Amino acid sequence: MGVLALLVVGMLAALGYEQRASGQEKTGGGSASGGGSASGGGQEKTGGDSDFQGVTDSYGIAQEEIEAEGGEQEAGEYRVGYIVEPAEGWWDGDPTVLQWRGPSGGETNHIEILPFEAESGLLVPGMQINLTILDESGEEIESKPLEFYRGEFYHYANNFSLPESGAYTLKAELNPPSFRRHETEENEGKVFTEAVTTEFDNVEINIEGE
Repeated sequence: MGVLALLVVGMLAALGYEQRASGQEKTGGGSASGGGSASGGGQEKTGGDSDFQGVTDSYGIAQEEIEAEGGEQEAGEYRVGYIVEPAEGWWDGDPTVLQWRGPSGGETNHIEILPFEAESGLLVPGMQINLTILDESGEEIESKPLEFYRGEFYHYANNFSLPESGAYTLKAELNPPSFRRHETEENEGKVFTEAVTTEFDNVEINIEGE
């Protein structure tokens, strides 16, 4: 009887161990493949969205400002937006010894041009853009190359000096970007190869600031 009792106890113990092991394996598997994998994937996705939230926000802010303080139109492969603001300052010079440069005397407005890919909506970097301002009679008031700026969103801009508030034409000349192009050896990568000129007519500009 003693031997038989020991055998029964041993069998019950073994059975209990297998059930516990099976339960742990199932729980672990469920957590990893169900909750773990799904939740892990979800965390990665959330983390990814969070990492790029600033990009999404910046494009949203740019679009809001275009709608509130400017306008846009399509030109070739681009959707070109503009924004007119009071003259602004910026950090300038050698990046290791940047100097603050405030608006100089006579500068009345900061005018921004934003060239987006018409198809994808991405801002196009590496462009050479010249902006000419014409008065209502078509006479040139000022013409300047635009610089690339970092702010709440990336854009091309410069300060301009206008004689009075009124309606003006903004003539933006966009030269092809200098970046290299991927895609294939076919024609897919041959994009943004033509110079484009776009004009915004009857743009009301206030030189008195906000």
